[in-house]
Amino acid sequence: MTETHMSQNIFSSTRRFRSDSLWFSGHFPDNPILPGIAQLSVVLDMIQQTTTEKLSIKEFKRVKFKQLIKPDDLLEIQAVRNQKEPDTYSFMIQVRGETACQGVMTLKSKSTISTEGEKNDC
Repeated sequence: MTETHMSQNIFSSTRRFRSDSLWFSGHFPDNPILPGIAQLSVVLDMIQQTTTEKLSIKEFKRVKFKQLIKPDDLLEIQAVRNQKEPDTYSFMIQVRGETACQGVMTLKSKSTISTEGEKNDC
């Protein structure tokens, strides 16, 4: 990934996956495309570069995969932090000027412990 740029609440970066990337292994042998999970991971990685806090994904909303991403395509990645919910980001990945993936990602600190759904059996 190239260096991540941050301007107020907007994060941007570019990334290119070579054909020998493990992400393309088996997805699909005769027609390699970048899996959706890799696309989501690259957005998280970009945001992660801007903080010393270890982040993980809490939830996704309205994720749409619109274009196939092939080996050596240049990905233009952008995420915008929601001012009212600072852990939530609207994101978009563009390839050749077209939106390849977009959605909303909510993150949490890995040090945050969730007690939601847990019972105390004492």
